[in-house]
Amino acid sequence: MSEEINPAQSSTEDVQKLWQKARHRAAFKIHLIIFVLVNALFWVIWYFVFRNNEATNEPVMKAVLFLSIAWLIILIGHYVFVYVFGATFVEKELKKLKNQIEKDKKEIERLKTIAEQKKAELLKQSSEENN
Repeated sequence: MSEEINPAQSSTEDVQKLWQKARHRAAFKIHLIIFVLVNALFWVIWYFVFRNNEATNEPVMKAVLFLSIAWLIILIGHYVFVYVFGATFVEKELKKLKNQIEKDKKEIERLKTIAEQKKAELLKQSSEENN
């Protein structure tokens, strides 16, 4: 997954891809740090405030556990998107769009050629009719 780019051959597009990848990875790392700190805080609060209170121990523990697991699932999804599939999906879509643009350009050129041929035929017919 690691892409090595030769600086002598690098283009603006390559630099933009690397910049985008770096931004996504940095965002994931920030997300991971926040996840660890906030969950640690939740569990510390539960341990020191609610653990010995029979009335609130179980519901608060279930809530903290639910939040931790739900957030962990989201964090795993973020990791998979950034490190496993993210670049692949984006690159595939980019290639699709580039191919579509090329097809559209070719179709435009083809239609222009047909239009020029029709115009030439019409001019020829009108000049023949005038003679």
